[in-house]
Amino acid sequence: MQNKRSFQGDIGLLSPVNLFQLIGLASLSGQLVIRSRNDTVYFIFTKGKLNYGFSKESRKKIGQILLESELLTVEELDICLADQKASVRWKKLGSIAVENGYLQLSEITDLFYSQIKDILFETLTWTQGSFTFVDSSPLTEGDIVLEESIDSLILQCLLLFDETASE
Repeated sequence: MQNKRSFQGDIGLLSPVNLFQLIGLASLSGQLVIRSRNDTVYFIFTKGKLNYGFSKESRKKIGQILLESELLTVEELDICLADQKASVRWKKLGSIAVENGYLQLSEITDLFYSQIKDILFETLTWTQGSFTFVDSSPLTEGDIVLEESIDSLILQCLLLFDETASE
């Protein structure tokens, strides 16, 4: 069994911005979990690139988002959920929808990108909480993931902060 390497800390000492930059600059691969009083968020990295992000307390599940954006019908979602349940190896709903031909890869990656930006934007405002980074990833070979530069995403979030502050 391979030993997992990790580090952890307090975001009051190492802000989320600095934490993300550290992971990007060091080209780390693994899972970052950040906990605040109200939420827990998960980010997956490969060689410093952000692949995936989700919030434990996310207000909307991916199926609900796909329905609201009219990318899936109720019937298509039901089929995807049944396929997910029947699968020997658990698969993400978005991957199943692409495999079934209900979505294009670009549609699900655009949705993931938007979701990651929203979660990242919220996380960058946190001043209290803790983090843990472990150099292992829960991603599997068939997962649809992004390969986004963390610096670019941070810059976009900081620009959004400026826009919302000036309103």
